[in-house]
Amino acid sequence: MQDSGHTPEWNGPKVERTLGNGKHIYFSAFKAWLVDQASRPGASVSGLALRNGVNANLLRHWIKLGHWQSGSPTLLPVTVVGAPPCADVVATTVAQPSSGTVEIELCGAVIRLSGQVDAAQLRTVLTALRA
Repeated sequence: MQDSGHTPEWNGPKVERTLGNGKHIYFSAFKAWLVDQASRPGASVSGLALRNGVNANLLRHWIKLGHWQSGSPTLLPVTVVGAPPCADVVATTVAQPSSGTVEIELCGAVIRLSGQVDAAQLRTVLTALRA
């Protein structure tokens, strides 16, 4: 295949190791670069995969995962305001089975849980809030 100059090729190491069954474990930097190249306008995912020796379906899987697209997560600033501890811990629970929502008011905070709620995890959260 002749190089048209439109499909970039990775110059660094691609495969970190090969398993006994023949499957390759690729370097994260290589995967991140491929996903970045595939997200550019006009990029051919199949052509990019073929040019770099990767199965096109595997590259599509990496794109779908999307965790290589952002270098590091952006953290939002958080301000914690100290509140006096709750003297009387009163929890009010309102269950609405039709919508699958649980609302809990504890020490002036409102907690809304949607969907199925694991009782053990809820107990852990409530215990932490009471402390």
